[in-house]
Amino acid sequence: MSDSQGHAGSSRVTIEGMSRSTPQASRASASRLPPAVLSALRSALALVAPCDCAGCGAPDLELCGVCRERLRGEPVVTALPDGTPLVSALVYDGAVREVVLAFKQAGRYRLARELGPALGAALGEVRAVAGAAGAGAVAGASAGCVGDAPGPSPIAVLAVPSSRAGRRRRGYDPVDLLVRAAGAVPARPGLSILRSAALRGSGSQKSRTRSARFSARVGSMRCPAYWAGRRVVVVDDVATSGATLGEAVRAARAAGADVVAACCLAATPLVSAKVP
Repeated sequence: MSDSQGHAGSSRVTIEGMSRSTPQASRASASRLPPAVLSALRSALALVAPCDCAGCGAPDLELCGVCRERLRGEPVVTALPDGTPLVSALVYDGAVREVVLAFKQAGRYRLARELGPALGAALGEVRAVAGAAGAGAVAGASAGCVGDAPGPSPIAVLAVPSSRAGRRRRGYDPVDLLVRAAGAVPARPGLSILRSAALRGSGSQKSRTRSARFSARVGSMRCPAYWAGRRVVVVDDVATSGATLGEAVRAARAAGADVVAACCLAATPLVSAKVP
């Protein structure tokens, strides 16, 4: 959905640091190369750094055309258990799941540029959700948008952080990369994970029940008081139970932030099918 369609007033709502042009533009410029040149470049790259499609395993391609098409974001608005709007771009299943796992767990950080446009589409829908809420209904509504245009203040992007162990293991922060690939800028100072809570919540989330996941996350994050009274959107890569995003939203609101929505690249079929 575009900024100017579907929700009155959404055209005046901006994501801080995010231009209205989409990340698709840089990829489109590459596609203007002659097909023969593109084919030759791909063949040369396959010799230097061979890899298989992250989505289906097709040889000699980082991402095949079919799997790339499956990464086209179609934002869906649902809700977290506390009622906070949740905007997700993709369903975390099939090829989407494989690509995200390759990006997060296999060191294939270059896939961020393929996943970024979908998250960018979801952030665009966040603007619409915030616009529908009405400028006067949120803190900071009297402040101008970027460029002193009339309307509500821009929405800062608070990215859910990786644990220290996760950053050391990967060498990068997945959500930070995705936000930048989406054309936005992660807000600073950002959310942080408390060390004691990280130790308490260590271990696989997959083996826990839904209620156990939520219990393990409560009190695990902190948000700087800098964001008190400011409009923010909390962003993560994947929403499974919603526990991590729920805790990030709790921490931001505890610091006084006005959380207009939560947003993620992909959500599990159960979460993405929920109706707010």
